[in-house]
Amino acid sequence: MRNVDPFEDMGTQLQELQARREQIALKAFSVLEERLADFSSMLVIGLGDRTRAVLWMCMRHRSLEGRNAYQVIADGEKDRLWEILESLCSTQEA
Repeated sequence: MRNVDPFEDMGTQLQELQARREQIALKAFSVLEERLADFSSMLVIGLGDRTRAVLWMCMRHRSLEGRNAYQVIADGEKDRLWEILESLCSTQEA
C-alpha cells in the first residue's frame, strides 16, 4: 500500500474543485446569455471579454451586500445590476 502525501492529495482535490467551479461558472453564464441576452452582451462589452464577465458574475461584490450577481437576479433585482453595469461601463471609458 502506497503512502499518499496529504499535500499532494489536497492539491489534487483543489484542482478538481477549481475545474468543477469553472464548469459551473461557464454553464451559469450560458444560461444568463439565454435568459438575459442584452445584459450579458453589455457585460461582456463593458468588461472587455467573456472570461472577465463570467468571473464578475460569480464574485461577491460589496455593492451587492456581499452577494454575487446571480443571487441578485434570483432576488428579483435585475434593475440593480443594470445600474451597476452602467456605472461599470462609464468607469471603463474614463
